[in-house]
Order: sequence, then structure tokens, then C-alpha cells
Amino acid sequence: MDLTNQEELVILAVGSLHPEAYAYGIQKLLKEESDKSLSLGTIHTILYRMEGEGLLKSEMGGSSSKRGGRSKRIYVLTYKGYGVVDDLRNVRQGLWNNISVDNLRFDG
Repeated sequence: MDLTNQEELVILAVGSLHPEAYAYGIQKLLKEESDKSLSLGTIHTILYRMEGEGLLKSEMGGSSSKRGGRSKRIYVLTYKGYGVVDDLRNVRQGLWNNISVDNLRFDG
């Protein structure tokens, strides 16, 4: 399955934040870890699309006074979603394993 860079970051954040993966937490983690600023609208769109593709499942979490009594939607990876994350890791690790400083050409 081909994912955009933004989708890849979001699905990795969902896996990293388990069991508290919700849109604002994802936004905050991506800013801290990758210095990427995705809007909440973009994150929600990606989450809904991935849920529709069976990569994620969601449920409403409990309400909190911190959120004015509102609930937040919590996302988790499905087995299919974990498979995609595992494939991402394997492909990137394989590519990284092929990089050697001896093969690099530097300008200047």
C-alpha cells in the first residue's frame, strides 16, 4: 500500500501513541519528533481515510473537564494497519542497510 509522507507520519504516530492516539496528540507528537506542522483538519482527514481503508479503528474516549466535558476520538492500529507499519519499517531498514559512507560522493 502506498502512503503519502503525511499519511506515513500519522499512522506511525498512532502506533507510537497507543493507547492515547487522538488528533491533537498526533499533531503535538509530529511537531516534537519531526518538526512537521500538520493542521488538525489534515490529520482528521488522514485518520478518517485510513479508518475507511481498514488500517485504523476508532472509538470515543471518556469526556474530561480539561476538554470542557467533550470526548475525544481515540485511534488504534488494526492488524492490517500494523502490517503496513511493519512493511514501512522493513523497506526503510533494508534501504538504510545498503547505504555506506564509502559509496557517498561529496561535492567540494
